[in-house]
Amino acid sequence: MENKADIVSRLRSKTQRLVWLYENEQNKVSLLESRIESLERQLAQNVARIEETEEKNRKLQLAAAFKSGSTDAQEAKLKIGKIVREIDKCVALLNK
Repeated sequence: MENKADIVSRLRSKTQRLVWLYENEQNKVSLLESRIESLERQLAQNVARIEETEEKNRKLQLAAAFKSGSTDAQEAKLKIGKIVREIDKCVALLNK
């Protein structure tokens, strides 16, 4: 039969191992949280770039519509009307 000293020694060893495993997992969690924050920042930057690119694309399409023939001029007028309505909605929201 085991004596008390052996039991205590084994228990201490297992406890130390558990603490070590816990600390390792905490370190992994911290690294993963940092990685998530970094990826969230990258995502926000990419979304902003996409929005900027879409806006530039709309402007280029509008400019191209003005440069081309009469059917495209009608399309440009429709686009301008749409933009004006969007601006009016924004102004209305700001006035609320």
